[in-house]
Amino acid sequence: MRREEYLHTLTEQIRCKMARGIIEQEINDHIEDQKAEFVSEGMSQTEAEEAAVREMGDPVEVGLEMDRIHRPTMAWGMIALIVGLSLAGYLLRSVMYQTVLGIEQSAGKTEELFWTGMSSSWHTSLELPALLLGLVLMIGICYMDYTRIAVYAKPILIAYQVLLFIGLQVAGAKMNGSTRFIIMPFGNIALNLIDLLWLTIPLFAAVLYSYRGQGYRGILKAILWMIIPSYFLFIRSQSLIAAMILELVYCVVLAAAVYKGWFQVCKKVVLTGIGAVVVLMPVLLAGGIWCFGMAYQKERIAAVLSIGDYYAADFPGVNVIREMISGSSAFHGNPQFKELLTSVDGSVHLLASVVAAYGILAGILLVLCLVVLIFRFAKISLNQKNQLGMVMGTGCTALFLIQTVVFILENLGGVGNMGIYCPFFGTGRSGMLTSYILLGLLLSICRYQKTAPEPAIRSWRWGQRSQS
Repeated sequence: MRREEYLHTLTEQIRCKMARGIIEQEINDHIEDQKAEFVSEGMSQTEAEEAAVREMGDPVEVGLEMDRIHRPTMAWGMIALIVGLSLAGYLLRSVMYQTVLGIEQSAGKTEELFWTGMSSSWHTSLELPALLLGLVLMIGICYMDYTRIAVYAKPILIAYQVLLFIGLQVAGAKMNGSTRFIIMPFGNIALNLIDLLWLTIPLFAAVLYSYRGQGYRGILKAILWMIIPSYFLFIRSQSLIAAMILELVYCVVLAAAVYKGWFQVCKKVVLTGIGAVVVLMPVLLAGGIWCFGMAYQKERIAAVLSIGDYYAADFPGVNVIREMISGSSAFHGNPQFKELLTSVDGSVHLLASVVAAYGILAGILLVLCLVVLIFRFAKISLNQKNQLGMVMGTGCTALFLIQTVVFILENLGGVGNMGIYCPFFGTGRSGMLTSYILLGLLLSICRYQKTAPEPAIRSWRWGQRSQS
């Protein structure tokens, strides 16, 4: 049987079209190596190729075995955990909302507080539709070929940022001197700019992928792409914490790319430089706020570095959180749970409220499920053979990990409200939808970890394909 006929018959047995090219190249290389060995033993080119093809075995059997190995696999266990966390977060927020609403109504307040006031921070009537839409988006993205993002990553990222700029100019809502929300012309929907910018993380990773082999010039280009989103966070929304988190995740993505040898530079020097930036970033941020920030921003920095009476005087909510937790035991909640619940922000302090209602172990279990999911994604991402999947997955996982750490600190009374959405446990439709989009991308990376080929990058300027 001729080589071309053998490869055609073999690849016909493989149902995943994405994997066919990889397998065909792999089998072809084996045939070529075996052919060279037979030629060295004195066979002619034709005889050697025929013998090499025969050595590979029956093409149908080999193809079926390759189909079994390189079949996309759904991470059903992780999907079940995601659905479970989603329902747990929604039900817990609903229970807390009903509790707060009952307390407010017994105090003579009306049900109008469903829309405004403390109880609205726990729950809105549109949260369940957003949750269901997010899950549908997640599953849909899971079935998509994530490597297609890399083909046009640069124009997509530019177009996305231009759309954000236009949205801020046309429909931006200014609150407390900052423009953080884009009001959609339908459905009375407000999109949080911070949440929308998290979607640039996988796009940034795909842009980095196109700079492989460009040395220090590629790293410099990457740094320029890192600076652009800061305009939205520093100038428009004035969210320095969000800007620091975004830049930190960008640094993690860049460090992963350097570590994998994408740029052929001195890894030790570049990784040391990235590490120094990561360490200095919070110090520079705090120093910048202290020297040039507004008065309330300086108070927040002082509160983070202070304890005791300062909190009680200027940040009483932090002491309420600490009281909720300190009055709880392992298996029982705080006896003053209901009285304290009306004094916290439900959009931020769900974990502290769960501890106060059901005990410390209930809160630990809630966090443990989220941490297990994140570290499972981290393990799969870091072990990816596909280099694009590795950096994209690492970036998304790093974001979720940082959001979780912030959420825990807020619920332990270590810091005030930083305005950062936490997957499953936070409120806000834009944060919810953004998280499910990124989760869908991570599930796609898991699904195609044995099949996804390294993508061919289209040159944006000349419209030519190049495979590096």
